[in-house]
Amino acid sequence: MKTIILMRHAKAEQVNFISSDFDRKLTEKGKADADFAAKILLKKIKQIDQIITSSAKRTFKTAKIVALNYEIDKNKIEAIDEIYEANSDAYVQVLRNLNDEKVNTVIIVGHNPTIGAMAAILSGNEIIEFKPSSIAVFNVPIDTWKMFRIVKAENILSYTP
Repeated sequence: MKTIILMRHAKAEQVNFISSDFDRKLTEKGKADADFAAKILLKKIKQIDQIITSSAKRTFKTAKIVALNYEIDKNKIEAIDEIYEANSDAYVQVLRNLNDEKVNTVIIVGHNPTIGAMAAILSGNEIIEFKPSSIAVFNVPIDTWKMFRIVKAENILSYTP
């Protein structure tokens, strides 16, 4: 059994003509919401073996907030450029490449629409509202990450602020 946690980045500042979408920072409310979501997650999932995030500022900061709550060194966060503006195939490839001996529970901090679509598919719903700082946790009946494919999994926690 493997556990996948999907989290959408926290609320970010609005896009403006001075900074790019990639460089958007979290708002103060976003930081507080991410911290609250991480605390809820910590009550259900005691250990995260790997944190993977898009390299965009808002997702990386959200991942750092999760890492802080789990007392994981922020240098162990893996930022993957391909997750920014990715489709579900990119997420599948990331999951299939995880180390089975080191990773049983992984969190991916990503962007809509893909992170929400992944949560919808794994939960068996066609549509799922995945607001900023939302979390969905799934137990997937596989022994090795190489076996992962997108199918309905056991949803053990859902949180939407």
